[in-house]
Amino acid sequence: MDRPQMSLRKIILSSRLSLGDMVALTAAVRDLHRARPGGFQIDVRTSFPDLWKHNPGLTPLNDYEPSSEILECLCPLVDRSEKAGRHFINGFNEYLGWKLGVYTPLTEFRGDIHLSEAELAAPSPLATLGGDTPFWLVCAGGKDDFTVKWWASERHQEVIDHFQGRLLFVQVGDHQRHHHPRLRGTMDLRGRTTIRELIQLVHHADGIVCGITGLMHLAAAVPIRKGRFPNRPCVVVAGGREPPHWEAYPGHQFISAVGTLPCCAQGGCWRSRVEPLGDGDEKDKPGHICVDVRDGLPRCMDQIPAAEVIRRIEIYLAGGAARTLENGARESARSVLALSDGRKSQEPLNLFNAASAATEFIASIPPYGGGYSGRGIVICGGGVRMFTNAWVCIRMLRRQGCALPIELWHWGDVELDPAMRALVEPFGVQCVDASLFEEDPSKTLSNFWALKPMALLRSKFKEVLLLDADNVPVADPEYLFESKAYQQAGAVLWPDYGRLAPGRPAWKAFGVEYRDEPEVESGQVMMDKERCWRALQLCCWYNQNSDFFYRHIHGDKETFHLAFRRLEEPYAMPSTPIQALPGTMCQHDFGGRRIFQHRNMAKWRLFGDNPPVPGFEFEEECLAYLGELGKKWNGRIRRPGAAAASVEAPPCDGGALPEIRFFASMISCPERDKVRAKTLAKLAETDWGSLPVHVQMDSRRFPEREENITHNGWCALQEGLKADADYILFFEDDLAFNRHLLHNLQHWPRLRSRQVTFATLYNPRFAEVGWDLPPTAFAVDPRHFMGTQAVLISREAAGYFLEHWFEGPAPLDLKMGWLAGRMQWPIFCHNPSLVQHEGRRSIWGGMFHQAQDFDRDWKAPALEPAAAP
Repeated sequence: MDRPQMSLRKIILSSRLSLGDMVALTAAVRDLHRARPGGFQIDVRTSFPDLWKHNPGLTPLNDYEPSSEILECLCPLVDRSEKAGRHFINGFNEYLGWKLGVYTPLTEFRGDIHLSEAELAAPSPLATLGGDTPFWLVCAGGKDDFTVKWWASERHQEVIDHFQGRLLFVQVGDHQRHHHPRLRGTMDLRGRTTIRELIQLVHHADGIVCGITGLMHLAAAVPIRKGRFPNRPCVVVAGGREPPHWEAYPGHQFISAVGTLPCCAQGGCWRSRVEPLGDGDEKDKPGHICVDVRDGLPRCMDQIPAAEVIRRIEIYLAGGAARTLENGARESARSVLALSDGRKSQEPLNLFNAASAATEFIASIPPYGGGYSGRGIVICGGGVRMFTNAWVCIRMLRRQGCALPIELWHWGDVELDPAMRALVEPFGVQCVDASLFEEDPSKTLSNFWALKPMALLRSKFKEVLLLDADNVPVADPEYLFESKAYQQAGAVLWPDYGRLAPGRPAWKAFGVEYRDEPEVESGQVMMDKERCWRALQLCCWYNQNSDFFYRHIHGDKETFHLAFRRLEEPYAMPSTPIQALPGTMCQHDFGGRRIFQHRNMAKWRLFGDNPPVPGFEFEEECLAYLGELGKKWNGRIRRPGAAAASVEAPPCDGGALPEIRFFASMISCPERDKVRAKTLAKLAETDWGSLPVHVQMDSRRFPEREENITHNGWCALQEGLKADADYILFFEDDLAFNRHLLHNLQHWPRLRSRQVTFATLYNPRFAEVGWDLPPTAFAVDPRHFMGTQAVLISREAAGYFLEHWFEGPAPLDLKMGWLAGRMQWPIFCHNPSLVQHEGRRSIWGGMFHQAQDFDRDWKAPALEPAAAP
């Protein structure tokens, strides 16, 4: 009797776990097909997509196809690792078998990595050394949040030194993100291999030395070359974290300490860190910290000497499992290693080498060479938003009687054009292009804040007051240079609200012992460059490496503070704390008098709303200066070589074009029924009235909430294109609305004339890159777009978005901004905001934000008829 035909199931396996976990998952895919041949089509979404190349067990599937099931891959077997007596590689097999109802036994004790015919036929990556030169891979480090797995790099170095001339070691590891210190006498390929290149190296390697890492799993999973020993040698420095039966592969030399110490007497300790890192991770809790540390190493790792690793390698060599270098290859290897050791390159900074890298930099700081003179003020004020604020700052300085020369720094012509230069030059301002000080003018700073200490250092003044563009002085600040505190210390820094807590990783990163003192608020910094030369140089170095240091502090401000503390150089600080006004930090002189009003969260807007700040001094004067600037400047930066373009939205006769047709869609989820109902009721209370709103409910298709939100957006666009509408109006479900929402949209000149392809009705403090006149909107840099609280998408843009949906970043708002930027059409933000984000926290875990310019009652004037031709 024929057996009933079973339906083919389409399964997309999803996981963001580490490399070693994904190697184990390859075995589960292999064994699932073997357990039920022809029963599944399988695709994967993992952190290492190239690991799966050439895998015959995969079939391309569409994430959004309803017939495709999304399955998050877990490994609950780890919770029974001590008692179950089974190897980790069984974990995903067991889980998938349980979830899919299929008994999936392990068929091979290894992962399932495949090489293409071309990869199998390719010569060794080291073939240039001569023939099939034998080499070993070494991974001397690990993930920087799992420090308990590390062995001492000095002991790795002992192993390398012992085998010089006999073995060639190639060092690998992702040293850009994790801890992989450089070993001498190795070919350095850290951070220089793709996953496929690493697999190719493993395929050709005679042996591997590593800890419990993804490389250990690859050592067992990658096919062995024909004619080689049937087992690939691998020495694993394991210690006592995980039991041998859970991790050790057949044929590996697994150096374990389990059973030798009280902390791992009955099995692996499963701890994560030698000491807390202060990063707020769960692994910083006491139950995850090693209880027996010797000389910076877990005792289980400390009791493994280099001689033991050497002995294990010698065992392989003696048994014929691995080869040594022959005469010709030995000479070639010496030449290559000499070049590799002689290559000068700065190691990527991490929490464990940053302090020593700073020590090296400090030793290289040249003595103060002069060339600077006088006193002056430096302001970084390029771009539409910052230039607007700098204008007010400059005018207030001159109004207060300050005669000091001023330098206005910017980055390239894209931030400041001749018209802007002409506006400020009559006030004794010299505009300085920071890009001219770089060897590569096309290179931009990785963060705007990093320009501030650079401008302070490169300015022509010897004594400098650095002011943020959004700072408003209430008196002539020149007298601060004569204060006793400044004269004694040579530097004045002002306090911020908080203090760096003792457990913050910033202390370790900057190499400074904890001090209970205020953080620094760098909206104003005063310095004598001759007396503070070394601290300023170090501060600039911190900011040049902002990609690392800004992970542990907020912007540039603590780079000033910690540079002085690292060098044990003095600075003065007024004792009066910040007086907080809405969006504004008021700083004081040494007598307690208010001197600066830093509008860090209430920046001036050229044409937008500038709400009153109670207690702010000279507010009317500042607003008058803004009005003056608005009459002289249109809020646009003329790009070099660009044709002149009108900044005015075209006139639009109210009857010349038909009313705009909208398809409104709101994304939500079942657990937010009450929130959504309130939001829909608020929308109905506006002039939107009873017009329909499509509600796109979360289908819970993906394991991550962020992925589901993005999927909801895709579904909403699909529905929108089915409707007979000009624009899709996309809402989130936690909003308040302007009462005249529909009227304002129909009377937005650019929208009415169909010149908008993608726009937002919500402004979470976007920086303007150009204003419309009349100022009913401004352009937004797509690189900085965020928030999909209320966006307008033309049919053309919606079609483009769907066509390219699976490209670019994953979060919905970043994806839409990225796609709009690729269309090379402006992103507009309506002025003022027509919606307000309500609530207290983000639904997906990001920072909660609100619009500062939301106006519930604002109503656009009626459109004027277009002039007759």
